[in-house]
Amino acid sequence: MTRRFTLLLALLVPLAAPARAQLDPASFTTMFPADVRAPGQAPGVTVLSRARPEYQALPIALGPLLLRPGLGVGVGYDSDPAGLPGAHGSPETVLAPSLAAGAGWEDARFALALGATDHRRTADPALDYTDWTLGGGLRLDGARTRLTLSAVSRALHEDGSTIGALPTDRPLAWQLTAARAALRWGDGIVSLTPALDFAAFRYADAVLGGIGLSQADRDRDILRPGLAGRYALDPGTDLVVAIRDTVTSYTAPTAGQPSRDSNAVTALAGFQDGADAMLRWRLLAGWEVRRFAGYGTRAGPVLAAQAIWQPNGMTTVTATLSRRMEDAAQEGVAGYTATAGTLRLDREAWRNLILSAGFGAEHAAFTDGTREDAGSARFAARWLLNRRMRLTASESVTALEGATSVLLPGGRRVTRSVSLLRLGFGW
Repeated sequence: MTRRFTLLLALLVPLAAPARAQLDPASFTTMFPADVRAPGQAPGVTVLSRARPEYQALPIALGPLLLRPGLGVGVGYDSDPAGLPGAHGSPETVLAPSLAAGAGWEDARFALALGATDHRRTADPALDYTDWTLGGGLRLDGARTRLTLSAVSRALHEDGSTIGALPTDRPLAWQLTAARAALRWGDGIVSLTPALDFAAFRYADAVLGGIGLSQADRDRDILRPGLAGRYALDPGTDLVVAIRDTVTSYTAPTAGQPSRDSNAVTALAGFQDGADAMLRWRLLAGWEVRRFAGYGTRAGPVLAAQAIWQPNGMTTVTATLSRRMEDAAQEGVAGYTATAGTLRLDREAWRNLILSAGFGAEHAAFTDGTREDAGSARFAARWLLNRRMRLTASESVTALEGATSVLLPGGRRVTRSVSLLRLGFGW
């Protein structure tokens, strides 16, 4: 039953990805399958994706429907919850309920997921916020076809310690509604997948320096049709080519400002090599041309690369490198180009104790000539107590430097650390 439930939840992997990754044309989220979730040391299994049945709660069966509720409770300290220079820290409590459900038959399966994360800052209740996610997926398999439908609605918040974000007094609320339809046709050697993605971004009003400021000029709809082809060169080695057209329409542009509506065409080619159990890598590279209605044309390379090294079954080292084009938060700027890299080490110290260390760096070059640089480090230890309980201790540090607009003409420097101890329950 546990294995069946894991397969059902695989439908929700794209929905759980970060909001940027869901729309990044060079993202692994939709171009390559996720890491294999299975016990032992089967090909494609990493330390984090390894199934541990003896520490995994059995789902609740209601006829063909399988349910898995969960609850996370955490306490910690955030040195800069507003993400602003000179801001004060605050103790923090976190409450994260969740519910996943799924059902599957021979040629059809579906899954639903609902979750929320509530942050409470005792030193300044104005910085409290709640994120939530509601998503669902459906997969229908034919003799040589696979139809996948998915949709998600996410209520999120951003603060001043994030690349490309405005230096708001409190976390800025925004909402993402996205849907995807894809039809894969082919056999184990050659396949074609036409797909259609849609996303709507909506922003609440921001507060800067105590003054309310509408963010409706950032509201936008994105429609992206695409076609991907896959060819198996060898067992475990695939060649992928894709072309996508991304149409971005801003729904409430500011009068008198140049239009940020755009049409971007992206051509990509890539490989996935998983033949070597010790070293696996993925690469997507291509060129994007984005034509703006009021800012001319931008063009440049886009990239997503990943290498996974497993010297033994107890250690996984993952490195990533990406380059993408993003929309900017402030008026008068068409967008920015972000180049980012990460390095992560996961170690299974014991069967029920997993240690992780990760580092990241990102550089953003804006079309108005300004830039931002960010660095991050995160350390975590996860202790699986039994089937229904797990304890996680984590420490994360982020640093941001640069200026993105006239709002901070002298630039800004933000250093933020978050310490959190979280107890998770599962049924």
